[in-house]
Amino acid sequence: MGKDKKRRNRGAAPKHSVLDPESMALLRLVDAEKYDEVETAARRMLAKRPGHSLAMKALGFALIGTDRYEEALPVIEAAIARSPNDPELHNNRGIVLSMQMRWDESTASFQRSLALQPDDPETLKNLGVAYLRMHRWNDAVPPLLRAIECYDGDFVEAISMLADALFSANRVEEAWTCFNELHQGNPDDLGVLSQLLAVNLKRCEWSEFREHLSAMREKSAGFSVPSGNPFVPLAWPGLSSAELKSIAHHYLRSQIRPPYLEADDNDYGRLRVEQPKRLRIGYFSADLRNHPVGQVISELIERHDRQRVEVIGYSLGGDDGSEVRRRLQVAFDRFVDLSGVGVVETAKRIRQDDIHILIDLHGWTAEGRPEALALRCAPIQANWLGFAGTIGHEKLADYLIGDPVVTPVESAQFYSETLAHLPWSYMPVDTRTLPGPMSTRVQAGLPESAFVYCSFNNSYKYNPDVFDLWSRILRETPDSCLWLGAVGGDAKPRLTQEMVARGVAAERLIFAPRVADKVDHLARMQLADVALDPFPYNSHSTGGDALLAGVPMVALLGETFAGRVGASLLRAARLESLIAHTPDEYAGIAIALYRDREQLGRYRAHLADRPALPVFDMAAMAGALEDLYFRMWQDYTEGVRRPLVSGLSEC
Repeated sequence: MGKDKKRRNRGAAPKHSVLDPESMALLRLVDAEKYDEVETAARRMLAKRPGHSLAMKALGFALIGTDRYEEALPVIEAAIARSPNDPELHNNRGIVLSMQMRWDESTASFQRSLALQPDDPETLKNLGVAYLRMHRWNDAVPPLLRAIECYDGDFVEAISMLADALFSANRVEEAWTCFNELHQGNPDDLGVLSQLLAVNLKRCEWSEFREHLSAMREKSAGFSVPSGNPFVPLAWPGLSSAELKSIAHHYLRSQIRPPYLEADDNDYGRLRVEQPKRLRIGYFSADLRNHPVGQVISELIERHDRQRVEVIGYSLGGDDGSEVRRRLQVAFDRFVDLSGVGVVETAKRIRQDDIHILIDLHGWTAEGRPEALALRCAPIQANWLGFAGTIGHEKLADYLIGDPVVTPVESAQFYSETLAHLPWSYMPVDTRTLPGPMSTRVQAGLPESAFVYCSFNNSYKYNPDVFDLWSRILRETPDSCLWLGAVGGDAKPRLTQEMVARGVAAERLIFAPRVADKVDHLARMQLADVALDPFPYNSHSTGGDALLAGVPMVALLGETFAGRVGASLLRAARLESLIAHTPDEYAGIAIALYRDREQLGRYRAHLADRPALPVFDMAAMAGALEDLYFRMWQDYTEGVRRPLVSGLSEC
């Protein structure tokens, strides 16, 4: 999950026993957090008294406060050399190193500070935040809990970070306790309310969902103010594309400081006059690992025509040791690990490679570095694949790569980016990872003779409207069952209760255990008869998996990008007849497939003929993507930017 609001690392404010008027005036500026004035006053003092401890500490504090971490580090380290037992200086050094993503050094600094001042709540919180950003979520919990205990009053920021750590660690019931406490303490905090909605969807607790969603819309005046990470509302029923754009725009303004958004674009004049036969394309992501993005993109990177493009992977995340990671390291012409590099250095490093086009695979999903995009890493930047929506500001992305279904021409007003269309689906499918041998239904825990509907989506994509429709389908198909992917915490009994409340026996809802190997997962998916696409946040990579396993999918064509992905995949599979335009039509299609097994068999045979279907033709998709890149570059050299779109016959 992204964070709900900007949490600034301000650094520990200096304390000092010197009481001369100049020092007292400096401390007053520090207390008021007037960073520019603190810097001016501190430098003036240092010019007269080099090495003055209070002035050095105040200068480091001011540089942290203005996000100038590279400048702050030598100042703080010089101060530490003079005062090695000052815990505030070690804490501030840890903050700077954290912002530069030098994790091991930053945690060591926080631990040194805590050795000198064990129960300092700010330093404990900072250590927890560092662990959180390192994805050591369970390690983040103890220092954050201790920070809350040591704080005089309610340490709201630490509680919020604790909630994030617990949520990320999939300890959703504990996370709910924190988010609920924060919401009760301040029901007008929209970021907390957004996260409360998110955690309740994850835990499949819907009793207050509509009430909270109504409150969110009302308190945000129709999402006209910052109201939480834009990824979360993709799963909220009833939101329009216009509202999602507003959420992204206001969130971006609240998260990215003006110096990044207002920085002048870099001079790419040398590249601009170049007419290359081979474009340099960078792919920018922390998900170049065992993650849905890494999984679906692997074959496409392998398929790129090296006579046309050079492809460089910029990895923002650490090596998870997975086969997907190893495969991607080989697939790219160059693979650059930026996991330990700060925002400014990230932009500098990519610029050094003279990239023509940088493809951001994050948007507003976790671990992105939107500030680096705001600093402009390449002449052309495009938003693709990781986030089903607009990033909210054209400074970060010039283009949004979609297709005629997910981003039709008439929806252009809902995106800050210029639309660019792939001819079929924007979603790649890795056809080099195919299903293994099919197991038996008994081995999978399924009834031998039942008709099996399935959905292997994340639990946050389920909601009351989805279960209303799915229970209706089950009630009208007596010997059917619904096979869902594994869910955590108490979500399983809650979903069972929701289905029972809708008139469906509990034993007809079956949960599959987790399997580590994608081949095994695809193998068992073949046992299903029909996949049911959730809404408004459709199956994305999961939808591609179902089709690859030969399972026809029923999808409801929604309004938003995230709600049109199922239809996009079905169009690319040439299965437009499985796209519904209303809930009634959706139910009708799903029930008709139950009743007409011959037609269902024809659909399955159709999907088995993979070479004939655009959804599985990754060589063609790679070529179409390269064509888009060359069209983008041609427009750039001409000094124009126009939509690169195509029309669409009715789905």
